[in-house]
Amino acid sequence: MKRLRRGAPLALALSLALISGAFAGNNAGVTFSLSGNGSAANVGPGAPVALEVTATGLDSVKQFRVALKVSDASQFNLEATTISGLGAMQGAFDFLGPLVDIDDPTIVEMAGSELGGSSPGTSGDLTFTVTVTTSASFTTADQATVSFELISLAFDNTASDAFSADDLGDLTMTVNPPISDPVLSATSATDVSADYSAVGSGAGSDGEVEVSVRFADASGAAASGQSIEFSVTNSGSESITIDGAELAAGSSISVNVDSDAGSASILLDAEGGGDAGSTSASVLVSTSADNSEGATQDLSADFSVTWDVPVPAELADFGGSVTPQSEVVLAWAVPSQSNNLGWEVFRSVDNESFDRVGDMVTGEGTLNELRTYEFLDQELPTADFVYYYLRQVDFDGSAARSQTVEVTLASVQVLPTVMSLAQNFPNPFNPETTIRFDIATEASVSVRIFDITGQLVRTLVSDSRAAGSYTELWDGRTDTGVRVGSGVYFYELKAGSFSSMKKMTFVQ
Repeated sequence: MKRLRRGAPLALALSLALISGAFAGNNAGVTFSLSGNGSAANVGPGAPVALEVTATGLDSVKQFRVALKVSDASQFNLEATTISGLGAMQGAFDFLGPLVDIDDPTIVEMAGSELGGSSPGTSGDLTFTVTVTTSASFTTADQATVSFELISLAFDNTASDAFSADDLGDLTMTVNPPISDPVLSATSATDVSADYSAVGSGAGSDGEVEVSVRFADASGAAASGQSIEFSVTNSGSESITIDGAELAAGSSISVNVDSDAGSASILLDAEGGGDAGSTSASVLVSTSADNSEGATQDLSADFSVTWDVPVPAELADFGGSVTPQSEVVLAWAVPSQSNNLGWEVFRSVDNESFDRVGDMVTGEGTLNELRTYEFLDQELPTADFVYYYLRQVDFDGSAARSQTVEVTLASVQVLPTVMSLAQNFPNPFNPETTIRFDIATEASVSVRIFDITGQLVRTLVSDSRAAGSYTELWDGRTDTGVRVGSGVYFYELKAGSFSSMKKMTFVQ
């Protein structure tokens, strides 16, 4: 039996002890519900926290007992707990409490019993309020919970119906709950490069791009009926369509879409022939919604879509491979370039929808010499294959796309079974090239570069390597950092008793 901090009239204490007797009464079907949203915000020191409960379906109740439990006894002055709203029943009661449990000081109890009289008790519905008070040290930065541990109802001392915390459901008040914000997030790619649709192709053409978002309110629910604004600016040379409506080059428009189960989207398209320039659409998606404290939050997401004529950029070579570090290295070479600002890399897992990855690889303007470029993709998606293409951007804003290359991503690295040295890539090269080799068993490994006279130019590797596939980058410099001249060079792999040498060409 619980030990209570205060004394109680003997008759009342004996009466209350019987409320939790083993004999069921006629109130087993009573239901309880908590008013409000179950939270109280901005609660400071010495502040009341009220839990208003409606009991439905009472039948001749003359004895009443409640127990509250708080998350931390030091955050409340439980001896100041009060109960109100029992109406005529409360006036007829002798009340005991509040009584704080010595064994568990997070629990406070109050009870009342009509001692004698001919009253039939209270039947029907009843709304009562239990109020706890925070301690003097409690602040608005503190968080706490208050919940009902027990509610017991009885007509007399022979039978009662007791409802535990599990029976009562979620009769819990959260004090100073953490602030929850609404969220607007992109559900489609945010930086898209697409081919123009063929002129006159209409709906369902290849150049269609969906811009979509998801809205969740402060409760985290994917809400319907939220007004989402899509502000679209056409900054290119050709007109585009938005859900079939035309937007001329250099123009802007705003479209409002109501969310459906949290989702909202528009469909963009652009048509162009072989002489069309690049067209870019920037889309700002925005809305406003209240957070859990009722403060309005402005939300937004940015998108960019660019349409190009699918004319391949002039590449001498373009390929990709997986490194031992599970990264993809892309390398390409161009025999010459004109007005080249740089290269953007786009990646896909289905060879249909491509997203831009990484920063632009800087080009070299106008140059009538072979140049090689390289890009390292370090954050790979989970997929069996990835696809890449390059988008060459000129200083005047025009662009052209390369062909697509496929790279196989092995989920488990397969160790090589033989020693081998691959042809460097690219070849010829400037300013750097990649040398790949396989080691079948752990061995002492060296990779060295020689000029055409047999003189050692550079030592790339000189250590022990475990079995695996490796890549090494040569930047066309000697061991002392001096740039080598144009010509033929040889690279040699030695691994244990294995030896192999291949030829490569450096051009300036």
